[in-house]
Amino acid sequence: MRLAQQQLTRATTVEEYQQIGILIRDSWIEFTRKLFSPSLVPAGTTPPGPADVNGMLSYTFTQWPNCSQKLKKQCEILFSLTNEIQHRTSIDEISTEWCVVNTALVMALLLELDSQANQLASRRYYRCPICGSLRLSVIKDTEVDPIDGPIYDYEQWECQDCDWEHFVNLG
Repeated sequence: MRLAQQQLTRATTVEEYQQIGILIRDSWIEFTRKLFSPSLVPAGTTPPGPADVNGMLSYTFTQWPNCSQKLKKQCEILFSLTNEIQHRTSIDEISTEWCVVNTALVMALLLELDSQANQLASRRYYRCPICGSLRLSVIKDTEVDPIDGPIYDYEQWECQDCDWEHFVNLG
């Protein structure tokens, strides 16, 4: 992406903007390859190809319970615009700049989601033991006796899909 950003400042012709589109496309491919894990693909299903950005992202999104549909759609739109930039003979600076800037922003958001998902993986419960959902919430709190003060810390786990609840006494 950095090379695309640098070339954008010097680009003046359609061919240069198309080259930036190719750089953005290659950035998407490299980026999604790093986020994607073949373990996300269900057994018996053919995994997406090495350049199938939308396919890799669709599987990657399944591991992020907080990922909005709007962000998913934004990724599709940006990758589609990337392909359009590299092929369209009437592409302009504004469209190319919009694609470069927004692709960088969306990639930063996706990295943040991936970081949060990796933090989830190290938690006590990663998936609901009843339904397998990733949509778990946890509340950490302290039980307090009105006379003696704090008694113990606890976690309250709750699945947002099947209403499973679990309390863990942390001592």
